[in-house]
Amino acid sequence: MTPRRLALYRTADELTATVSSAAGLVCPTGCGACCVRAAPHVSVSDVAPIARAAVASGEAEALLARARATGAGPCVLFAPGQLAGGCTVYPIRPLVCRLFAFTAVRDKRGQAELAMCREHVAADPDAPARARAYLDGGGAVGYFADLQTEAHEPADGPAELVPINVALASALERELLRAQYR
Repeated sequence: MTPRRLALYRTADELTATVSSAAGLVCPTGCGACCVRAAPHVSVSDVAPIARAAVASGEAEALLARARATGAGPCVLFAPGQLAGGCTVYPIRPLVCRLFAFTAVRDKRGQAELAMCREHVAADPDAPARARAYLDGGGAVGYFADLQTEAHEPADGPAELVPINVALASALERELLRAQYR
C-alpha cells in the first residue's frame, strides 16, 4: 500500500473517531447493514490493496469467483458473525467503509450535512441532533467526495465508482494477470 493511501486512511480513521466521539455515534456491534443492504460503491483503486493481499495469500482466485458470482449484491468481504464487525479485510478496507455514516456531504447551500446511517438513527434517535450540533459548532468532518478524489491512484484503475464486488473482481483480475507475468 502506498504511503499516500496509508496517510489518507489514517486521516479518515481520525475524522471518523472524532465525529464518533463528539456526536456519540457508534455502529451497532456486528451490524454490517451497509455491507449487505446496498453494496458499497468503490473504485478499482479502492480495492487494489485487497486484491494484492489476496494474491499474496493465495486466496485471489476463490475471492474472484465469489465476487463474480455475487456481482452487485452484498459485499463478499463481509462475514456476519465471524468477526467483531464482520469485515474480513478490516485493516485495509476501502475509504467508503472507513467513512460511512461519519462523513459529510454538502447540501444545496454548500453546508456540511452528516450522512447519517439509518441504523444509527434507529438505535439512537437523538443522534441526528447531536451530529447537527457538532457540525454547527464547527466540528471537523471529512467529505467523502474530496477524500475519494485524493485517494484515487490512476495506476490501479479508473476512478468510476461501481459496486464493491464488481470493482474487486476487476482489481483481482488485474493483480492475477500481473502475478502471471512475474
